[in-house]
Amino acid sequence: MTIPDPESILSRPVAEHTSAEVAAALTRSFEGYLVPIKMTAQAYERRFRGEDLDPFASRVYSTADGSPVGIVLVARRGWTSRIAAMALVPEARGKGLGRRLLGEAVEGARARGERAVLLEVIEQNERAFRLYTSFGFRTLRRLVGYRKERREEVPPPPDTPVVLSEIDPLDFSRIAAREGEPDLPWMLAAETLSAASFPARAFALEGRAFALIGDLAAETLVLSALVVPRAERRRGAGSRLVRALETAFPGRAWAASPSIPEDLAPGFFPKLGWERHAISQFEMRLDL
Repeated sequence: MTIPDPESILSRPVAEHTSAEVAAALTRSFEGYLVPIKMTAQAYERRFRGEDLDPFASRVYSTADGSPVGIVLVARRGWTSRIAAMALVPEARGKGLGRRLLGEAVEGARARGERAVLLEVIEQNERAFRLYTSFGFRTLRRLVGYRKERREEVPPPPDTPVVLSEIDPLDFSRIAAREGEPDLPWMLAAETLSAASFPARAFALEGRAFALIGDLAAETLVLSALVVPRAERRRGAGSRLVRALETAFPGRAWAASPSIPEDLAPGFFPKLGWERHAISQFEMRLDL
């Protein structure tokens, strides 16, 4: 595809596209990226519904014949916007178009009277980090993830019986709102977690620790969130819950996406044999 003059590139709200069209634009725009995205219409709706995507603030950029050039997805809560995704197709990169996409997203937030714009950028994506810094975004913290490779053996059972029960994901989000850490990243906030539904599943360990995991049919199980009530902390409940999940779903690889603040219980996952993910993110903020 030949990219025309930047001024001739069209911009339309996501609301004017079908879910399938937006998913295709996302997939195309993230081709060759550090973490490529392959998105279906269903996966797009399932993920971004929970992030409070604003389909009118979000934009799809395209050529006159409708070929996607780039995309910006904007989520909004209260006085804060978050750039949930921003990318250009490979042929459009390095031509200054990213500055246009970001500038329009920021100006849109300012015109709505919002107070701040948030985003996450992969730490290893130096070009994107420089772009955001040049707009005045400042780094708030590093976000990390963890993973545990598949192992054929089943973890040994604990010395005492473990009672692992399934709970409503909505109840999990209520527990997260009541007992979770304050000021968590957007993806771990109780507002995001409240949208979790099948195929997401939530589990409780004797009422002392709670976990939300992704699709059980996935090759790698994703630990989306973990909450230990304040009264139960530092008693091993979180560790017992993770081990109980590994026992309940043996022979599976596990992952916790890089949305966890680096200083939030940094020794917890390594103690359980999980390794830190090679990809990390910076959470950034622009005050308006």
